[in-house]
Amino acid sequence: MKRALKGLFRKGEANVVKIVCLSVGLAIGLVMLAEVIFERSYDNFLPGLKETYRVEERYKQKGVDWKEFTQTPGAIGPGLQRYCPAVEVATRFTGIGSMTLTTEDHKELDGQAYFCDSTFFRVFPRKLLMGEEPYTGLEKANNAYISSKLLEVAGEQIIGKTLSWKQYPEFHVTVVGVFEAFPENTHLPQMDVLIALPTIGQVAYDGTNNWLGNDRYKTYVRLRKGSTPDDLKEGMDRMLEANHVTEELSQSGTNLEFSLRPVAEIFTSSDYNRIMNIVFLSFAIIMLLVAVLNYILLVVSSMVSRAKAIATYRCYGAGSGDIYRMILSESLLHGLISLVLAVLIIFGLQDFLQEQIGHSLESLFPLSTVWVCLAVTAGVILLCGVMPGYLYTRIPVTYAYRRYTENKRRWKLGLLCLQFVLTTFFVCLLTVIGLEYDTLMNFNPGFEYRNTLYADLSGSKMVERERCVQELKKLPEVKAVTWGYQLLSDNCSGDNVYNPETGEEYMNIADMYDVGPDYHKAFQIPVIEGNVFTPTLTDTLSQQVMVSRRFVERMKTLAGWTGSPIGKSVYITSHSDNGVVAIVCGVYEEIHLGSQVLEEHDERPTVMFYSNKPWGYLYVTLNRMSPEAMKQVQQVVDRTVASQQLKVYSLSLEMGNLYNGVLHVRNSVLFAGLCILIIALTGLVAYVRDEVSRRRAEIAIRIIHGASMADVQKIFLLDLLKIALPAVVIGALCAWKVGEQLLQLFAVKIDLTWYLFAGCMLLVCVIVWLVAFGLVWKAARANPMENLRTE
Repeated sequence: MKRALKGLFRKGEANVVKIVCLSVGLAIGLVMLAEVIFERSYDNFLPGLKETYRVEERYKQKGVDWKEFTQTPGAIGPGLQRYCPAVEVATRFTGIGSMTLTTEDHKELDGQAYFCDSTFFRVFPRKLLMGEEPYTGLEKANNAYISSKLLEVAGEQIIGKTLSWKQYPEFHVTVVGVFEAFPENTHLPQMDVLIALPTIGQVAYDGTNNWLGNDRYKTYVRLRKGSTPDDLKEGMDRMLEANHVTEELSQSGTNLEFSLRPVAEIFTSSDYNRIMNIVFLSFAIIMLLVAVLNYILLVVSSMVSRAKAIATYRCYGAGSGDIYRMILSESLLHGLISLVLAVLIIFGLQDFLQEQIGHSLESLFPLSTVWVCLAVTAGVILLCGVMPGYLYTRIPVTYAYRRYTENKRRWKLGLLCLQFVLTTFFVCLLTVIGLEYDTLMNFNPGFEYRNTLYADLSGSKMVERERCVQELKKLPEVKAVTWGYQLLSDNCSGDNVYNPETGEEYMNIADMYDVGPDYHKAFQIPVIEGNVFTPTLTDTLSQQVMVSRRFVERMKTLAGWTGSPIGKSVYITSHSDNGVVAIVCGVYEEIHLGSQVLEEHDERPTVMFYSNKPWGYLYVTLNRMSPEAMKQVQQVVDRTVASQQLKVYSLSLEMGNLYNGVLHVRNSVLFAGLCILIIALTGLVAYVRDEVSRRRAEIAIRIIHGASMADVQKIFLLDLLKIALPAVVIGALCAWKVGEQLLQLFAVKIDLTWYLFAGCMLLVCVIVWLVAFGLVWKAARANPMENLRTE
């Protein structure tokens, strides 16, 4: 080790370059490896994880395939515990969304709130830091538990305090306990405020006793030891039969099944998560492999300058074991320094890394993962020492007295070839992901959103909303003002279209509920038949509905519609209570709400109803988006709405946020790809310099005998291109196969054309050629007599 320390900055061995490249490879490779471990450890904190399951439903309507849904009606959880002896405990919860609670001393607690039943902490145990036991605390309406994260803001005296919802001040909860916050590696959503389930009727429809419909509840069960999901089948059938669910389903022509999915498999059961996990594991292996290969290439390239010293050691009695120990001690020193630098790089890029992975470094590197990373680093150090050590032990003693000319060219070309393969793979994959991201960002959803602002009107007074609308219309920058229940970046709730006479359900549709005047004009949604809403036609017996083009096509198939759909009657759950019929007044072109990631893609037809009063979300379409226009809109909202602090947001930004996951993958590939390219070019430079140094006498003699610059270039570049061309082809083929799998995750995808990969291969070849050309050109211009004098 002492010898290794002395030779750390020895000239001609490029130790600094070795360490820097190895540290970069370790930093990126270990972060990606830790991310893979993090994702594969989801929900491991749960005791009884193997016995814990999520209840899911599968349903099939006329003319469509089976569809899966991860939520259930409210009565299913208690029903399973009642009818299925194998169920030890069942629980259910449903979200409210973001909630701001204000304390009596005007502190504000911001978090995600959920209604949970009293058995929630029996299925998902958490340490109770203070307060009443949740088994009784969650039984009483308006009781609430807050997480340890909110305790930092609320203070230790929060127990027993009454908090009010900022948007709806008349709604109050009493804090009866504080629980330890859930870790980040869980499929559960961020849960900051847990409110007793009996409270739900105060703010929303209470569907806790529904056997069908209002499928908003996440339901979980923990089975008794030794039980399996198959043991619940008989009890499930009896539950559905006893509560007339089977009878109602038979009348509507719908098939419904409930199934159990192990909580341990929820994260990996997603195709998107599983493929991305494999991709990140591949990236980690490739990054570490490139770093190791580059280190070995640099060591092999320095054999010419070190051969005499190694042979001299052997003259003084050093055996193969001694040579191995010397090389291993060097790789150990370099590896330890690289590990320290890698840690510094990780912490230096902490903000960037946390943004890309979506969670903290603290959760990414628990003690168990740190040990894995140390073991991987030890393996890297061993590889970096053993393989070069083997080559150095084969240097004969005679080279202590003459110049070492053994070139180990095949080794170096083989290592370079692998680096070119991996570099091309990353360049091609980056291109595929980048183009797919651009395609998603520029996808036309059927409505224009790029110059639109929105604000959530929840909690504001109707008179304020109406005044705000009138004031906004006066702004010269404003093109149109409207409103709607549905945020266009989110997926819709569902309702069923049915036959009132037979009870048959035709299909499930995406219900956008109410929209305001000028809605289609503001979003430039084409009306292809009929007209927009007529506000005067709003009596109690009929109501207008606008439907999408696909709705009409499906009704022609399912209900036998013929001719024009305008004026036809439809019955839609949530809108047709007491026999109220909806009359089709217009048909608009198909629109696509939410994300185009395949698992979240919603293909259902959409419908819209009319509301002449502002509610839901206020939409403001500008003539041109600018910070000044956005500021003016915010000022009008602040001035006219005094009861709430409404924030104005860009709908375009919200639509872009749908693909943040894809953006983070693209950025990760870009960062890793650039590092791999730089490392590979470092290896290329070392190879060319070594070859030039080894063959400088040959170059000098050729130049003296009249060889041109092009002739000298051919000596090196032809051999280099012979390995570069097959390498880039192999890398491109691998990227093509991986790209095909990645694109299966999206409903909208690019075409993997041959010229896309040809362009990437050409780019890599050009970069390799330019770097090599520059180095050889510099060597060829040297004075040939100087090169011959050193021989």
